Amino acid sequence: MTRDAIRSRVTPPSSRWRTWQAQALLAVCLGLAFIGPYLFVNVLAAHRDRQWMQSGLSLHEIGEWRDDGFRDVREAVRWRNARFKPPGARLWRNEGIGPEEALGWREAEFAPREAVRWRAQGFAAREAEPWRVEGFLPEDAKGWRAAGVAPADAATKRKRGDRPR
Repeated sequence: MTRDAIRSRVTPPSSRWRTWQAQALLAVCLGLAFIGPYLFVNVLAAHRDRQWMQSGLSLHEIGEWRDDGFRDVREAVRWRNARFKPPGARLWRNEGIGPEEALGWREAEFAPREAVRWRAQGFAAREAEPWRVEGFLPEDAKGWRAAGVAPADAATKRKRGDRPR
């Protein structure tokens, strides 16, 4: 028996593939294996980025906010509208302070951790500022404030050696 005769018995005539047809099918399958996931990822990313793009942030800003861990576009816009850059916003956010309150503390020239210590003693940014200017720590200022003494008077009394009552 010849080779062709053996081949025709093994492979039915209707299902014979020529070499180029098999190679073309393989190329199409490989193409779909790469193009399909590529398109899926890009469509998913475009859908995710749609809300960010509609926020008015530039592409550069979007990248900065995302790199600093902001996943919610509304939160990033609130921080940006409070005139914060991503690294600074992240510091305040990590301390549990929102953008509006952080703006007040920053305008009073407090650092995030310092603001947390003053907040823990019941001070707002504008209340804490004169006490800090007079050289008080949050715990001391709380005692003087509870005694009803103004920051400047408390500083004078402290120099004389008085303590809050």
